[in-house]
This record gives sequence, structure tokens and C-alpha cells, in this order.
Amino acid sequence: MTQDLPVLPLGMAGFEKLRVKQAVYVDKTKYIKDLEKAGQIVFCARPRRFGKSLTVNTLDAFYSGRKDLFRGLEAEKDMNSPNFVACPVVRLDMSAVVGSDSKEILQDGIMDRLGIMAKRHQVSLRGTNCANAFSCLIRDVHEASGQEAVILLDEYDAPVINLAVRDKLTYDRKLLSETRSVMQDFYTQIKVEEEHIKFAFITGVTKFSRTGVFSRLNNLRDISLFQDFSAFMGYTHDELKTYFAPFITRTALELEMSEEGLLNKLKKYYDGFSFDGKNEVYNPFSVISFFAEKEFGNFWMESGSNTVVRKYLRDKALTVDQFQGQEMDYSEARQPGEIDATSPAGFLYQSGCLTLRAKDGGAYLLDYPNSEVREAVSKLFMENFTSDWGAIGKSGRELGDRLASVDIAGMVRVFIKLLAGICYYDHLDAGRVPLVRTLKKILRKIPGVNRLESSDESKSANLAEKLLKTRGDSYYRSLLQTCLWMAGAKVTPEKPENLGRLELEVVYGSLTYVIELKISENANGAARAARSGMDQIYSRGYGGASETPVLVSLAVGKAERNIVGCIFKRNGRETALEFKDGTCVTPPGDGLG
Repeated sequence: MTQDLPVLPLGMAGFEKLRVKQAVYVDKTKYIKDLEKAGQIVFCARPRRFGKSLTVNTLDAFYSGRKDLFRGLEAEKDMNSPNFVACPVVRLDMSAVVGSDSKEILQDGIMDRLGIMAKRHQVSLRGTNCANAFSCLIRDVHEASGQEAVILLDEYDAPVINLAVRDKLTYDRKLLSETRSVMQDFYTQIKVEEEHIKFAFITGVTKFSRTGVFSRLNNLRDISLFQDFSAFMGYTHDELKTYFAPFITRTALELEMSEEGLLNKLKKYYDGFSFDGKNEVYNPFSVISFFAEKEFGNFWMESGSNTVVRKYLRDKALTVDQFQGQEMDYSEARQPGEIDATSPAGFLYQSGCLTLRAKDGGAYLLDYPNSEVREAVSKLFMENFTSDWGAIGKSGRELGDRLASVDIAGMVRVFIKLLAGICYYDHLDAGRVPLVRTLKKILRKIPGVNRLESSDESKSANLAEKLLKTRGDSYYRSLLQTCLWMAGAKVTPEKPENLGRLELEVVYGSLTYVIELKISENANGAARAARSGMDQIYSRGYGGASETPVLVSLAVGKAERNIVGCIFKRNGRETALEFKDGTCVTPPGDGLG
């Protein structure tokens, strides 16, 4: 008889509910006493879905004296100490504040949350505005209970961040300034009333607005990058193996994998987030979602609004590989800047898309945490070129299948299809005729025809033009790299070897691909360009470190803006693929080295 598995805490942010239902709980309560030692007012930033709300709920239960919920946990001995005294807790979830269209609505939303806390502690809410009411509430709960208050603020940055979840990443400067002013006055009360506060813990997704709204909290301790708290939120590999052991055993059996194989794949997909550059943790939401669905999916990015990241990539004309490996010093990692003025690298780092890797000299290198995030961001990037978002995911899966079976012709067809989604009208046969292109430019200037500029095709065209200007020929390498990342491959661009740098090294399972990319003016020069790429692979010995690499030379036509030629070699056999009317026509069987 199969033993029942414990309850998975999917969608449970409430500590009490989780403990009552006896759901899996990765014990992080050992950090509570360390938080108090860190300072009176402590701040910690973490990406979405990293257990911030559960942490705040746990702290609420601890300081409120709910000993029944801590049986068997690390903090139980602290609560049983004769020195332990329960405290009144003022807990505010700022993401629950409704309305950010005016400072008046924002004030009313905060007052509603304060009213809930006042009712909890059986005191009257008083004050002329939210900052004044917060100040009075802190003093009143201290006086009513005889104990200093504990202040817990979850999603502190939500009122400011919510201004960005709009059609465009542009801001109403007046509203942004007013929102910051309200939040700055509100959070300042924590310092004003510090004599009535035992401990304050503040958390949020980003540090974008930390400098502005926290500018008066000069005694705030930011532990976001502290090594001692690097595993405060998120699961370590040991915690994964310990707390999810029965799920690992059951899932490995159902997926017909060894437990070691499953753990390795879990690490590749969901581990890799680092908040000190050295220690790595898994995304909790992704791990729990995986065991619930038993499928390696992109759970984290799909769990929230990804519109802001996609639009940011488009509006700033960024490519997916642009900031991987870029250096970020400690001061920038600690304070990346305001939401409307941070650098693109700072934006992607704060959004959780990029994480930190330690570098000699006290600096960090930016990197994608894992396959899940890299694939998800790659898909967001490609979605900027098409309205058929479902086709992007399908193409990624198809490309993975082609790589696994070493179907080079099939792989090239997927590349062509994805690249053809960019600048749609430039890839039509008729669109390649100079006269037709000229006529189209004239037509778009005629009143009433300018609506074409707002179409998906025109938006993708504008983005492609901008990327071509800023990235040059490397733009095509970036696109192919993005497509390969989308398929789940490990890609190393411009890999240095003893005689040069190969364009792309692609590892998919046990297979290694060496891809060289050459640019020709048009399809007429495709054969010559592809031959040049293959000769370069031979002369420089690219791929020599792999026992049986698949060597691929691709030619991109500037006029066609797509792949127009390909030569590949596998198992000692060299093959040139045939192209006709802009696509690869070689039968799939002939594309298998």
C-alpha cells in the first residue's frame, strides 16, 4: 500500500494554516533570534514567491506567543525560555493597500489596514493622516499592553511598484512623487516612535525605492546581502532533500528517473538564486509547484505579472544575453537606485531575473539563476516580436526535440520560423523587392495608413531595427542564443579556446554543438558564407574538447534577415542543407548527420 504524502503548502502564506494542516514547513525559525541581534529595524529584500509573507506571518505568530504552532521547531526552545514575553504585533501587508491613483486614495487604503490592526489590539484608531495614525497606533498598543510593539511590514514597496504595472514603463511624475512622499512620511514614524518599538522587520520585492522612502530611517539595517542570512528565505539543497524526501522518492518513481537524476534536474531548473554571491537557494514556489504537478515548468515567472519585464526588454531594446556576466559592485547591488532611474542591469537584478555570483575583489557578476528563469526571460523577449505567444512556447519545445535527435534540418527550420516572426513584412517574398519596400514606406506616410505603425508587425520591426543598430551582427547571435535557451540548452557565447573564440557552444543533454555564424549580403552568398564558417571551425579546432561534437555553420542573409545557408558535420560526415524560397527544403532524414 502506498503511503500518503504530507500536505504540500501550495498557496499557503499563513503560518497558522500551514501548521494546523500539518503541511511541509521548512524550518527557518532559527533565524528569528539572529534578526533581533542584527538591529532594531531590519530590512530584507527578496524576489517574488520567495516566502516573504510566510516569514512575516511566522514572526507574527512568534512574537504573539503562539507556542502551540512552534512545537518541534527551532524557535520552540526560545519561546519556552523564562525570558520570553509575548509582544503586541502591528503587521501590515502593503500589497493589500487598495488604490494608487491619487495620494488621497493611497492614504485611505493605508488607514483601512491600520484600522484592522487597531481593532486587533482593541484600541481606537486616531490621527489626521496615515502617518499620524501609524504613530499613534504604535504608542497606543504599547500603552495598552505594557509591552513594546513589534512592527512587521510586508511588501513595503508595493504602493510604488504598483505604479509600474501599467501599459508602459512610464510614470506620472507628480503621482510618483506624491506616492513617495506619503510612504516616506509613513515609514518615518518607525524611527519617531522607536522608544515604543521592540523590533521592526521590513521586507519587499525590490530596493528600487529604498533610498527614497526610507531616507529618514538612518538606523535601518539592510541584511539583504548578508552571508549569515543568505538562506533565510528559499530552500538550500540539504533542506530540499530533508523536507521533501518522500516527494523526491515518489516523483522519481513516477517519472521513471533515479533520485539522483531527479535531484540534479531540480538543481538545474530551480536552484541558483544567490543573495551573497556564494550560497545558493531554490525558489520555494517552483519546488512546491513541481512536486504538485510533477512537471518541469516555468512556475515562478508564470505565477505573477510578467508584463513589466517583457515591456522593459522591448522599450529598452535589450537582448537576453546582454547582462549575463556583467560586473556589479557591492554598492550597486545594495542600492540599485530608484524604480524610474535604475540601470537596466539593476532592473533585471531587482526583478529576480538576474542573480549574483561572487567575483574576486569584492564585486559580483550577474547571471541567470537557473534554467527556469533563463527560459522564461527568453520567451518574454521573443514574445515582443509576435502576438502569437503560444507559438513561442511550442517552438521552444520543438527546438529541444530537434536538438535531442540531432535533426539539423529541423533545428534550422525552427530558427527560420522564429526569425521570420520578426519584421513580418520584410520576410514576405514580395517584401524583398526594393520597389515594393519603397512603396510601403510611402504608403505608411499617407494619412489613415499610419495605423500600420501600431500593428504587431510594425512594433516587432521597430524593435528589430533598434537592436540591429545597437548590437550589429551580434544581434543574430543573441537571437539564436535566446532560441536555444528557450529550448533548455546550456549555451556559452564567444567561448574562448586556444586559437580563437567560437560563436556558440551548445550543450543539450550529452550532446555538444559548435555553432559558427557568418553574415552574407543575401542568399546568393549563402554557400560561400557557410563554407567560410565551417573552414573557420576546422582551422581553429573548435569543439576539440568534446569527443563527438556536432559542428554547424550557419549563414544569415542581411537582405532576408534570416538563415539562408547551413553546413554541418557529425560522425565524420559533412552535409550542406538546401534552401528554396526562404526555407530549408532538405527532408528531415537528410538533416541527421
